[in-house]
Amino acid sequence: MQICRHVEKMNEEEFRKYLKRRGKKPAVVNRNVVVLKDFISYLLEKRDKDLNCVTIDDIDAFVIEIESGNQSVKGYLYVLMNYFHFLGNKELLNHTNALRDERTQKTRRLFLLKEFLNVNQDHVKKLAAIGIKNVNQMLEKGRTKKQRKQMSKQLGIPEGAILELVKLSDITRIGYIKKKLSRLYYEAGLDSPAKIAEFEPKQLHEFFIKFVEETGWDGMVPNLKDLVGNIENARKLPEIVEAKSLECM
Repeated sequence: MQICRHVEKMNEEEFRKYLKRRGKKPAVVNRNVVVLKDFISYLLEKRDKDLNCVTIDDIDAFVIEIESGNQSVKGYLYVLMNYFHFLGNKELLNHTNALRDERTQKTRRLFLLKEFLNVNQDHVKKLAAIGIKNVNQMLEKGRTKKQRKQMSKQLGIPEGAILELVKLSDITRIGYIKKKLSRLYYEAGLDSPAKIAEFEPKQLHEFFIKFVEETGWDGMVPNLKDLVGNIENARKLPEIVEAKSLECM
């Protein structure tokens, strides 16, 4: 194994400031730092390297180490996601997010397409007939323009309608966004995690207040605390959907 050692260590002070800017409470900030120090100890003791030299292989080995003791690794991965986002390391962030998402999906009930608000149930039934019933299946089978075009011809569903379901499914990836809230984001034009990630929480809260007032949307504006988590999660997600449709709905 190639030994990688740098003199520079974790910048704990700046990491703490970053977490505070993200709205994390002191106890959560402390927990992040403690877990990250555990990871640093693992790297030194088991991988003979420090945090500045971490690779995807190191993260995978760490996951195996934690899960071999019958512990959940999701909390550890969440902290690592925070740290790699703090560093701006997209490669490690995306990999860590994928590992955590994989484990979350195993324990989370997959949201069904038929449960989305104001979707065409005839289209949903046609999709279900070919095995596309939940958001994961919709993203897997309708992620690209080519897939949507083929699906449209096969099922007689407009590409725009398929894209709508794909985008609604994409929005649910940020977590805790289901039937009505996914539709609110979509109708407000925030139809992807990338668009949501561009906002700050207070700015997004004001955006929704204005949208609801102007459109008469039948529902409540998400509270500021929930928006903090939505935006934070959205910023960690890689873009996976080719957004343009070849045919308007």
